[in-house]
Amino acid sequence: MSRLMSLRETGFFDDENPIQLDEVLNSKQDGGIFVIDLSRCLSHSRKIVVEYLLSKLSTLLARGVIDPLFLVAEEAHLYLRETYWDDLVTRMRHIGLFPIFVTNQPDSIPETVYRQADNIFLFNFTNESDLNYISKASRVDSETARLIAKSLPPRYCLVIGRVVSDLPMVVRVREISLRTMGETKLLFRMRAK
Repeated sequence: MSRLMSLRETGFFDDENPIQLDEVLNSKQDGGIFVIDLSRCLSHSRKIVVEYLLSKLSTLLARGVIDPLFLVAEEAHLYLRETYWDDLVTRMRHIGLFPIFVTNQPDSIPETVYRQADNIFLFNFTNESDLNYISKASRVDSETARLIAKSLPPRYCLVIGRVVSDLPMVVRVREISLRTMGETKLLFRMRAK
């Protein structure tokens, strides 16, 4: 009974107006982007939703019901440890699921996930522990990767992997007119004088 209650609390499942994932994904013939906002989910609910989606996407792709797709896991550190990504990531490319993990806590992603990664894009990482962790998964000299990553100015990125023929490359990132970082809500606001 508690599992059913947990499913209901996610707000993701609806008996009265069910949504077929394959129909949603196939609704855009020329490609598109679909966002599932998990920011308001409790940790337990987030785990349920992520595992359901991974399982459903794997099944739909394996059966050829949907086209191959990119799956962007924003704030991946919030749910990567708690799910079976680790197991699934080894066979994702074979079924047509190409994950992109975005995180500011690289040590929270299992090392086996990094080893399966085709490419790594590093932005503004200066923490020695994070750099050591990531550089172990790189196909290039780990010391070189660490030194380059530590010296990156804002709006630059170190690219490591197949996309650059396993030669580390620094690229400039185009500025966008959007707020790209989270905003801290302050308890005490500064008052205008």
